[in-house]
Amino acid sequence: TGIGTRLPATILPLAEQSLFLALLLIMVSSIVLGMGLPSAVCYLLLATLIGPVLGNLGVVPLAAHMFIFYFGMMSMVTPPVALAGYAAASIAGTNIMQTSFAAFRFALVGFTLPFIFVYRPELLMLTATGDTAGPLEMFVPVLIGTLGVLCFASAITGQLRSALSLPLRIGMFAAAALLLAPGPTVGLAGLPVPILDSAGVVAFAAIFALNKPR
Repeated sequence: TGIGTRLPATILPLAEQSLFLALLLIMVSSIVLGMGLPSAVCYLLLATLIGPVLGNLGVVPLAAHMFIFYFGMMSMVTPPVALAGYAAASIAGTNIMQTSFAAFRFALVGFTLPFIFVYRPELLMLTATGDTAGPLEMFVPVLIGTLGVLCFASAITGQLRSALSLPLRIGMFAAAALLLAPGPTVGLAGLPVPILDSAGVVAFAAIFALNKPR
């Protein structure tokens, strides 16, 4: 069909303006192309068609391959072709589409992880240049990534130490966005301080204090 040449030609011009928009398009492409395929075949197909695109975007190679493979596997819980949802529905004796959408909702947090791999390759024990990252280099990105996923998961479920009210739940979504989004840094006492990450930590701490356990 020529998709192998058309897909890079479509994504690369978009990537010149925004890496994030290009990653969104690659995410959708990976989910669609991975639907109904076993793991090995899914990876081979995506690495052949989409892998070179991410390589041209300057993404760390391991992060690029993890990105496409992860989203290819997320097609297992993405309707309408959610094979894991179909299997779960047959076991539980429930409606297929309702089960698939429930699986999609539970897996929403997982949709953030491949983006973290690209923007924070330290989670893959790599630096931005593709070299091996040391423990100190990995500590802060792993901590921020974990806290961001925690905020997103609690916002989706509406639970932290107890049930979250609507304003606190919205605040938790905002904290997750701040923690998971890469942002600029400022110098403070000779050390780089990420602005968005710091704001996200403050927001999480405030909501954690307000959300009293019951």
